[in-house]
Amino acid sequence: MYQIHYFILYAVLCAVLIVWLAIVLHNAGDVFLHDSFPGRQELAKAVARLLDIGFYLVSFGYVALTFQTYMPLDKIGQVTEVISIKVGCFLLLLGAIFRRRAPATAAPVAS
Repeated sequence: MYQIHYFILYAVLCAVLIVWLAIVLHNAGDVFLHDSFPGRQELAKAVARLLDIGFYLVSFGYVALTFQTYMPLDKIGQVTEVISIKVGCFLLLLGAIFRRRAPATAAPVAS
C-alpha cells in the first residue's frame, strides 16, 4: 500500500544525500589534490573528476541494488524503518570507504 511512498522517499533522499556529499567531498578533495600535485593543475583536475565519477558510481550503484524491498509496507512507520535502515547502511558504507587509515610505516632495513 505504501510502496510508492517508499520508492519516492528513498530515491529523493538518496539523490539529495549523494549530490550534497559529492559537493562536500569534491571541495575538500580539491584542496588535497592541488597540494599533492603542485604545478600540475590539469592532473589534479583529472584525478578529481575520476574520483567524482567513482563516488557517483558506487553511490548510485548501492542505491540501485538496495532499491527493491520485499517487506510488506502496510504502515508509514514500516516505510520509515526500511528507509532508515537502508540509508544508515549507505552512510556506513561511505564511512568505511573514506575512513582515515593509519600512515604506513617504513619497513626496517636489514644491515
